[in-house]
Amino acid sequence: MKVTTNFAAPIQRLTPPLAAALWGLGLVFVVAAIWLAADAVGLRRENAALRERLAQLETKQPRAVSPVALPPLAEMNALRQRVATVNTLSGVRGRPVTALLADLEDLLPDQASLVSLHHKAREGEALLVAEAYSAETLTAFLLKLEKDQRLAEALLVRQATRDARGGRAVQFEIRIKERP
Repeated sequence: MKVTTNFAAPIQRLTPPLAAALWGLGLVFVVAAIWLAADAVGLRRENAALRERLAQLETKQPRAVSPVALPPLAEMNALRQRVATVNTLSGVRGRPVTALLADLEDLLPDQASLVSLHHKAREGEALLVAEAYSAETLTAFLLKLEKDQRLAEALLVRQATRDARGGRAVQFEIRIKERP
């Protein structure tokens, strides 16, 4: 008894499609090679033309002009001094409003509240309105402002009373000037 088996597919059936695929792939490679060669020749021609154009432009256009001579050192120093003077005159004298609010938070008593603040940073001034239920609280606040080393002056501009939920509230309008 003779048993013949073949687990592999017969080669005769795969040969024509495999040969056609290889021929197609070879044809694609040949076309790509021809296209790349033609493109390389075109780029070489374009490169030569661009080099000629660059040479023409370089001969037509002069080189960069030498920089302008700087003024003498004494004149430069005088100009720096004038600029520094103008900057100090036009600069902001006072502290930022956040620093001012932080200082007022430390000085303001717990029984008082800050109603409004108008900060003029260029002048180094601020106009604030504080409110409390007693004038003594605001007087103590005004004394703290007057003794503060960061302030040049603290002046009571106006005192007023108004009706509030818990009774009559006293308001002090205070103008403060910061030290330069």
